[in-house]
Amino acid sequence: MDLHTPVTLPPHAITLETDSKVMMLGSCFAENVGGQLQMRMGNDKVDVNPFGVLYNPASIAQALRLLMRSDSKSIATDEKYIFHGQDGAWHSWLHSSHFSDTTKEGCLEKITSRLSSAKAMLKEAALLCITFGTTRHYVHDDIIVANCHKEPQRRFREVEQPLNELTAMWQEVIKKLLEHNPKLKICLTVSPYRYKKYGFHESQLQKAKLLLLCDNLCNNDSVAYFPSYEIQLDELRDYRFYKDDMLHPSDLAVSIISERFMDWTFSPDMKTEGAKRLKEYRHAQHRQLI
Repeated sequence: MDLHTPVTLPPHAITLETDSKVMMLGSCFAENVGGQLQMRMGNDKVDVNPFGVLYNPASIAQALRLLMRSDSKSIATDEKYIFHGQDGAWHSWLHSSHFSDTTKEGCLEKITSRLSSAKAMLKEAALLCITFGTTRHYVHDDIIVANCHKEPQRRFREVEQPLNELTAMWQEVIKKLLEHNPKLKICLTVSPYRYKKYGFHESQLQKAKLLLLCDNLCNNDSVAYFPSYEIQLDELRDYRFYKDDMLHPSDLAVSIISERFMDWTFSPDMKTEGAKRLKEYRHAQHRQLI
């Protein structure tokens, strides 16, 4: 009796070699998988969330447009995006709290330093992997915010974009990305994290919209879909593959899905090199008891 329902991975034109570079953008799931890639490819080959965690298609699109602009440094540090929060720290509406600091100068330094390396990476990357989490985003004045930074809810307007608008927006973003870096391959995926705050029915509706968005965009050899959402819900259909909150995938689930992703994208040489690097990384983490 087979008590397992394996997800068949779709065909694609993505192959990562030992000299390939990768950029990961999106939800915390992108950070988790990106961390697995860094251990096998090296931190200099994998750039993970240069704006911090981004959950929705609008914020991710906004970040990519900024990375493709020649004047991105001046835009990202514009006064309208940098503010002194009610918690006493300085924040950016375009970035997660990872870039926040006790001083304005410190916040700006984190932003500009990370922006320079990310712009170079996007221009050279062989693969851009995007993980969508939710279809909802928040707007402050005319700014799509990457993070609300615990500011009062009354300052924001919540927006739910219809599928046709999301599709049109992302078709344009992908067109510009392939013009910006003609050798780039793009991988789309949907985060398995469940949004309890919206109710599980609404969470499923949002995931369905994101799955349809990905399907609408995978219409050429440069764009592929990786079924991380389906692997979590079908292959790993058990609460032992979730963290204690029963919402986030567990570390074991992330490792399993990451292994599937690397098997899907790594060339034979990259698999050999990745195993070697992982062994060296684990050895470096080991500390002898004295």
